[in-house]
Amino acid sequence: MNIATLLQLIINGVLGGAVYALAALGLAMIFGVSGVLNLAHGGLLMLAGFAAYLGYDRLGLNPFLLIFMVPPLFFLVGYAFEKFLIRPLTLRKEHVRLASATLVTLGAAIVIEDLAAFASPGQEFEKSIGYYIPSLTLGGIVLPSLKLIVFGLVALLMVQLAWFLKYTYVGLAVQAVTQNRRGAQLSGVNTANIGGVAFGLGTFLAAAAGVLEVIHSSVSPIVGLPLTLKYLCIIVMGGLGSFTGVALGGMIIGLSESIVGYFTPAWGQTVAYLLLVGVLLIRPKGLLGR
Repeated sequence: MNIATLLQLIINGVLGGAVYALAALGLAMIFGVSGVLNLAHGGLLMLAGFAAYLGYDRLGLNPFLLIFMVPPLFFLVGYAFEKFLIRPLTLRKEHVRLASATLVTLGAAIVIEDLAAFASPGQEFEKSIGYYIPSLTLGGIVLPSLKLIVFGLVALLMVQLAWFLKYTYVGLAVQAVTQNRRGAQLSGVNTANIGGVAFGLGTFLAAAAGVLEVIHSSVSPIVGLPLTLKYLCIIVMGGLGSFTGVALGGMIIGLSESIVGYFTPAWGQTVAYLLLVGVLLIRPKGLLGR
């Protein structure tokens, strides 16, 4: 492998890892606030990708305009999901509540996958917008313009998320519930409502990642659960409770998949789990876990 090829793989890995990190941040927020592992997270991402594809294919909308249209709708979906499917379980004992809620999200994930597969027969099983922008070339290094734009949008969303969590009341309440739910309740925070907001925000980030995914790559009905497991790997690897660690974990997974996939494509998707085991053996709390 020459230097040009290595740099190309690094660029592709970083750009792909950015989308992983965005979706993983959404899952981390939901888990941090509610304690529920939302196994439908990847399925909702896939649905957002399908919605973007339909908006582009049937309505002729600009794919980058859809980034500002689809995620807000999925915020409402996430909020409703928590309110009607998760919140009614809060009166149960803690261990029963968490187990029941996780099973509810698993059931939702399976239903979403089956419905999407039923609606995507034959050759239309995989959805991709296939939007083309000429790439840039610098000294033999190809810089995919489309992925650079995607990376820029991911960075913008992450900056906005950081600002929201640091400077707004709702954002501070989300952090307070994540750190100490009982303390947040004693301080007057409506933890039930914040749980819905966290589900909404997490689903918003997943939907944004789904739209970006269908623009620069593709989505299919069967990607939901595998993506959710990959995001869980990223969260645990980065460190529970550390959003910076989640972003770092996403980049590491993206880089490793790009480089390993170049040599052995069959191992490209497996390397995330191997890296997780390696990191936890050395640092059980994750890279930046507290």
